Amino acid sequence: MLTSLYVHIPFCKQICTYCDFHKEMATFSKQSNYVDALIKEIQMHQDKLHHIQTIFIGGGTPSSLSLDLQEKILSQISQTIDINHVIEYSIESNPNDITKEMVTLWKRYGINRVSVGVQTFNDTQLAFLNRSHRQEDIDSAIQLLKENGITNISIDLIFSLINQTIADIKNDIHHFLLLDIDHVSYYSLILEEKTTLMYLYNKKKIELNSEDLESDMYNVIIDTLKENGYRQYEISNFTRNNKESLHNKTYWTNQEYLGLGSGAHSLFENKRFYNIAKVKHYTEAVLQGKEYRTSYPRDEFYEECIMGLRLLEGIDINFINFKYKIDLIHDIESLEEYIGQGYLEIKDNRLRFTRKGLMVGNVIFGLFMEGRGC
Repeated sequence: MLTSLYVHIPFCKQICTYCDFHKEMATFSKQSNYVDALIKEIQMHQDKLHHIQTIFIGGGTPSSLSLDLQEKILSQISQTIDINHVIEYSIESNPNDITKEMVTLWKRYGINRVSVGVQTFNDTQLAFLNRSHRQEDIDSAIQLLKENGITNISIDLIFSLINQTIADIKNDIHHFLLLDIDHVSYYSLILEEKTTLMYLYNKKKIELNSEDLESDMYNVIIDTLKENGYRQYEISNFTRNNKESLHNKTYWTNQEYLGLGSGAHSLFENKRFYNIAKVKHYTEAVLQGKEYRTSYPRDEFYEECIMGLRLLEGIDINFINFKYKIDLIHDIESLEEYIGQGYLEIKDNRLRFTRKGLMVGNVIFGLFMEGRGC
């Protein structure tokens, strides 16, 4: 049953040096046309949205849209979905976009969770990343959200930034703790193609941190957050007071979700598909009633294993064995070897990462693809 809806807003006011997400800078006219197409797509699928429990409006930067355009989207969602049945309704925002008027608008339409793109509290690093906010903007945004009744707040942080030190990481965590919020997503910097960061790296103008330093930073993050009452429930996600991201758990547990908007991916009726990525082409196709989706093959076993292992609780071995007619531990080559070396463990019949294994997750994920002959 479809219980999760993702809505993509592909616009940003400026482009970060590290980001390869589907996004662009655009005129108001282009944004307005896109919103019209998005509203039409929502209407096209309204018969599928009767049981929605989580909504996530992401990007790009949804908060970069004008209040009028945001309201057009939110109004259509509220006309299509019974918001009273929605448990978690999230929107992404930059810190310096948030105003009292924006928060009031969000609350009026039922948004109850805000994910704030912080990345770091270091103003020098923020400038290098081409982020438009600074530390004081972050503090003001969190305070404004709380004062206006939104207390389910998450922030995104990045570690292993260029020239970042362990001391810098400790300062970022210290400032996060001062915010007194219940959730943080803490990602390592990834060098992506077609980004400014990759250009600088190829020109040998920057150097990446060593794997050992990155591992040390990750361990500091895990230990410090744990000492302060935060539970790691996924490779990059930490919470206290049971404020896990319910929407993202839909992805990690391989449940169905529908993605609307340019470039949005979906898993629905046991099929995976994605929308046209280029805003102009998506907008034209939807408004003109043309095909705008592309299906692609899925390997359900591989997806279920690697997504499930992202969660610290791991995957149920008996369930996997029964569902896929496999002996997971013995049939996947090298899996027993990684268990023996202490990268994976079996507890309560669940296969899961050890702390040591979290550092080499991508290597282990590859075993499941190789084990199925992919």
